[in-house]
Order: sequence, then C-alpha cells, then structure tokens
Amino acid sequence: MNEFIEAAQNLSVQLLPVLGVIVLIFLCVLLVKLINFVKTLENSVNDLSGTMKLVDKSIEKVQAPLDTAVKLSHTVDEVHDKSYAAVKQAGEYVSENMGLVKNYVNEKLNKKPVNQEVKQDDDIVDF
Repeated sequence: MNEFIEAAQNLSVQLLPVLGVIVLIFLCVLLVKLINFVKTLENSVNDLSGTMKLVDKSIEKVQAPLDTAVKLSHTVDEVHDKSYAAVKQAGEYVSENMGLVKNYVNEKLNKKPVNQEVKQDDDIVDF
C-alpha cells in the first residue's frame, strides 16, 4: 500500500503542473474571447448611437404635426363644448317659455291663439 501512495504522489507531482498549464491556457482563451466580445459590443453600441441620432431627428420632424393635431383636437373639443352649451341653453329657453313659443307659432300660421280653445263637444253625436 505504501508503494501505491508513493506512485500516486509521483504521478501527482508530474500531473499538477501540466493541469495548471492547461487551466491557464483555457483562462487565456476565455480572456481573449471576452475581450473580443467587449470590442464587438462597443462597436455595436457606437453603431446604435448613429441610429439613435437618426431616430431623434425623425421624432423631431414628427413632433410638429403631432402638435398641430393636438391643437386641432383641443379646438374641436372647444367647439363641441360651446355648441352643446348653446343647444342646451336654447332648449332650456324653449322649455321655460313654451306658452310664448306656441302663441308665436300660432300667430305666424294665422291660427287662433292657444288660450282660445275650440269646443268639440257640439260636433259629437251620441247614439
């Protein structure tokens, strides 16, 4: 058993430096790939910077028509509110002064005023 442990120790003494060199090589390869990835990422970000500038310019061009559309929308809302208020006020006036309106319409149509009612009981015949 003692001989086996001595043989394993000799093998370990010879293998550990070789395994250390292999691990260092893998770490160097990983570091090189990481550096290349960072460079590629930097180039991509720089390309996106130009693209973002173009997008900003396009947004600035679109902003003026959007502002016009917003102003137009506010104007349409104001016109709607004013017309609604006018119609509401006219309706309230008519409902408050319905008698005057009826008299005015009857006078224009050359009829008797609303206050004078025609008796229709005389025309009804009972069987």
